[in-house]
Amino acid sequence: MRNLPACALAAALILSGCAAQTTKPAAEKPKPLAETAPTNYTPPCARTPATPEARFECDRRSILAMAGEFRVRFAFDETAALAPGYAPHAAQRSGGTELVEVIADRGDFISLQHILVLGKDHTVVKHWRQDWQYQPKQLLSFRGLGRFEMQAVAGADALGAWSQTVYEVDDAPRYAGLGRWVHANGENVWESGRVWRPLPRREYTRRSDYQVLEVVNRHALTPAGWVHEQDNTKLALDLDGTPWALARERGINHYTRIADYDFGAGREYWRKTSAFWSGVREEWARYERAHPVFTTSPEPNGEPRIGKFFDLAERAEKGEAVPATEVRAVFDEYVKSPAAGLASHTP
Repeated sequence: MRNLPACALAAALILSGCAAQTTKPAAEKPKPLAETAPTNYTPPCARTPATPEARFECDRRSILAMAGEFRVRFAFDETAALAPGYAPHAAQRSGGTELVEVIADRGDFISLQHILVLGKDHTVVKHWRQDWQYQPKQLLSFRGLGRFEMQAVAGADALGAWSQTVYEVDDAPRYAGLGRWVHANGENVWESGRVWRPLPRREYTRRSDYQVLEVVNRHALTPAGWVHEQDNTKLALDLDGTPWALARERGINHYTRIADYDFGAGREYWRKTSAFWSGVREEWARYERAHPVFTTSPEPNGEPRIGKFFDLAERAEKGEAVPATEVRAVFDEYVKSPAAGLASHTP
């Protein structure tokens, strides 16, 4: 029996030691997920702010820096199978071109509307919205099975913090998180606590084996634009609301600034429909004030409800005045008080 190479005996300690001994063909190196950083970049907050007032202004500039014209890349990879017998699903990659507009800025409140404008035909799709509130008094929490609850935020937790509330394409709530912006070591980054959120459409339309994503969201500015990083755990819920972890997932969404694509169709769409969508937002806000606990049926990204709102928006785009009664009729059909006996689970 011939002797094994010495490096084979040490492989458990230094796997790279046998690299020169391998007979496998060289595989193509995977492309980095990160975008190349341009050299010409002025961060919104180059130095750590010395006072609460300076930090507040740095926070605001960082949020506003997420507006603009972008090429977007979405990457999601399941990184760990946590449930016995679970088979990881294939990695997901997608992308597009996206306009992010500031639709409200009241100092301590900023709202950013995302609008997809796609392809040579400049197809417009109203996308998600993110609202930022400084030192919020309450937070809308997703509890699973379409259920939302308005929760008070303790003063100590709110101090110096911003909530980010994310909304569906039809302005239905999706999830909210609380965190503080950090401006240090050349970084401008906000990270939420761990929160629950509904399944994204990329999963909702394909899977029924889990009901909740438990997520830590991180928004970080980069010289190229900004990146939304997600640490996701996929949870299945028992009938009584008890969660069971299926898998861990990493999500990385890159927003890279571009200047070679015409987003005029997106701006024109928003000019024609912004008043209609403002009315829809007001109706959601009215409903949340009247019902601190409510459910959306089907789930927050339910296609039937979204389709009806988009049909109304199409009429508004054509110049038709859409009565508020028609907007409320969609609410009456798809947004309800919680069903009797529906369990509430606090993540």
